[in-house]
Amino acid sequence: MTRLSTAFCVFLIVMAAMVSGCSSDEKKAQALYEDGLAYFENQEYEKAKIQLQNAVQLAPDDLEARDLLSRIHVNLGDAQAAFKQFLRLEQLDPENMEYKLQTASFYLLSQQREKAKRRVETVLEKEPENIQALYLHAGILGAEARDLDAVKAVYHKILEIDKNQAKAHMVLAKIHMAQNDPDQAENSLEQALAIDSDNTGIYRALFEFHLSRKNLDAAQNVLDSLIAKKPDAVEPLLIAGNFYAAQGKLDAAEKKFQAAIDIDPENINPHMVLAKLLNSQGKKEAAEIHIKKALALEPDNFAVKNAYADFYFSNKQLADAESLADEILEQRPDYQRTKLLKAKILAAGKDYDPAIKIFQELLKDEPESDQYNFLLGSAFFEKKDFNQAVPFLSKALEKNPDLLQAQLMMATVYFRQGDLFLAEENTKKVLAKIPGHYDANLLMGDIAMARQEYTAARPVFENLVARAPDNPSAYFKLGVLHRIQKNPDAALENFDKALALNPNLMDVFTNLIGVLASQKQYEAAIKRCDAHLKKTGDIPVVSSVVFNLKGNLLLADGRLDQGMAMLRQSIEKNPGHITPYLTLAGIYRSQGKTDETVALYKTLTEKRPDQPSPHSLLGTLYEQLEKIDLAEEHYKKALDIDPDYIPAVNNLAFLYAEQDKELNKALDLARQAKERMGRLPAIMDTLGWVYYKKQLYDSAIAEFEACVEKEPDNPIFHYHLGLAYNKQGNYAGAETALKKALALQKDFQGADEAKKVLGRF
Repeated sequence: MTRLSTAFCVFLIVMAAMVSGCSSDEKKAQALYEDGLAYFENQEYEKAKIQLQNAVQLAPDDLEARDLLSRIHVNLGDAQAAFKQFLRLEQLDPENMEYKLQTASFYLLSQQREKAKRRVETVLEKEPENIQALYLHAGILGAEARDLDAVKAVYHKILEIDKNQAKAHMVLAKIHMAQNDPDQAENSLEQALAIDSDNTGIYRALFEFHLSRKNLDAAQNVLDSLIAKKPDAVEPLLIAGNFYAAQGKLDAAEKKFQAAIDIDPENINPHMVLAKLLNSQGKKEAAEIHIKKALALEPDNFAVKNAYADFYFSNKQLADAESLADEILEQRPDYQRTKLLKAKILAAGKDYDPAIKIFQELLKDEPESDQYNFLLGSAFFEKKDFNQAVPFLSKALEKNPDLLQAQLMMATVYFRQGDLFLAEENTKKVLAKIPGHYDANLLMGDIAMARQEYTAARPVFENLVARAPDNPSAYFKLGVLHRIQKNPDAALENFDKALALNPNLMDVFTNLIGVLASQKQYEAAIKRCDAHLKKTGDIPVVSSVVFNLKGNLLLADGRLDQGMAMLRQSIEKNPGHITPYLTLAGIYRSQGKTDETVALYKTLTEKRPDQPSPHSLLGTLYEQLEKIDLAEEHYKKALDIDPDYIPAVNNLAFLYAEQDKELNKALDLARQAKERMGRLPAIMDTLGWVYYKKQLYDSAIAEFEACVEKEPDNPIFHYHLGLAYNKQGNYAGAETALKKALALQKDFQGADEAKKVLGRF
């Protein structure tokens, strides 16, 4: 055999092998396709997917295999994978209009309207009566916010082609409602129902239409027709149950939900809605039974698990709720419902910072959400960080003006900031919608009291007492009102009524003791403390407050040792209670026990690491002891905990000014304090002193003059004003101010310097 003929034989063998290989791959692909089709028809979609993926790997251009694979992805809910297959199908068979429309649908859903529009127009050029293309065309027009009449015209064209398109009638009903034409909307829904009388969705749409028109009888008739049409279906019974529940017909609702369970006990939905209904009625045990049944039916269903965690949360079982929420998030870290619930649980437990972090994450994904803006704002509100709360509450109200709780929070913020006009305006908005709103009326009474309009405040609180005699809040407010008006007997009577309803209201009990103490009835007040301790039992937080009150009463009565012992008991009961520490520290300082004072403050910083005040107080003490480095350290620690804690902000600014260091930082701090606290003399004096140190004498004088105007008997303010006048060259003004300072107090801090300056005139 020649060399050429040998080579030719080898070529033939290779070609034969290749042809044989190709034929083998096609056969394997066909077998895989047939296996996948069998799985698909049995609804075993995961198994079908594996077979078809292997098939298209062997035969990438097989239209039949890719077509089936796309449908498998659709049934599995994997939109991204289905879209990928339709794109490839469109490339393989560009004349197939169905593939173009499927691809257009995905582009429209992902808001890539131009790509969708291009494909739809191509189809309509070739097939102007393609109904699927016309539906997509209408969808694109709607997404582009075109004139509703143009959209409506497309649906009319669909009905001209096929008068039995129930979907077109349903969309037309929505358009008619948007155009405020309810009669035509109802007519379209009736036509849809006539075409497809088995479609539960059309019944639901007609039912919701009548509800929106507040025609409950017509809505009831639609429900009755649906239930009669489908007596063995669960969904109509669930709709009916929710309808009755919304009307307050709870027994009827429960019967419908139970009937749904009887029809299909393996369906979790009726168990879940019945559990929710029972829980809302306080039937906790019965509700939990149905949640457990739903979970037993679908143990891996995260929605059911989340509902169980929410059940715990609604019943204030925060530890159980958090444990279950953590279990869900461990498996699904980005499961939004549970992330939201976790944040609510943290906020309810006053663990605001991690709750705020989660709300911020949720809001980042949905910045326009009224719910997330409200929840974030309310977390800042509860944390008493009102400056950060207001923007989020405002955004929530912008998106949903009916969020009355947000409106009331805004009113409360303005009230606490002293802006009574805005507080009243926001409260009135709540009352305009719900005139009997308890908390809004309570706040209106508070606003009247703040304006010293006591005759206006009193009937507000009295009306609330008459309307809600089991709510202690209005009794407490009446007690405060009578206390202000120096009517101790009436004040005590109302405080006692509030405490009879809830003995653990310590602000009420504190006011009651305050009334007795103001009349120097120390022994009577001490007996009330002892009686209250017996009544409330061993609740550490409550006992600590009562021991603190009793300690202060003993001190006021001149029994120093007993009073100090009682304050120590208060600390022992609740080491995180700040007030007894401060009282004890004041006694130690008055006794010259500096080491004991420092030790007490340091203990408090350990017990309450979340509080800036102990560090600020330590800073003040060290400053008085001329331990400047330690004073600065603790002021900074206070600001690390709360950058807006004004005593530390103001004191650190003054400390820097006194030391002639960090004057730009001092100016920033002093301005921050004034922005937050307004025209308080101590704040203005610090700002003026920083200006003075920076040689900005005109600005300094403006601040000091305002201080003198507000507190003319404070020698320090006159002293600082005199120094500033002197630097400005106003020697007559300086002399007057410095002499006034010395006349008010001969030995104030700075008196020697004042005398030196006066000696130069």
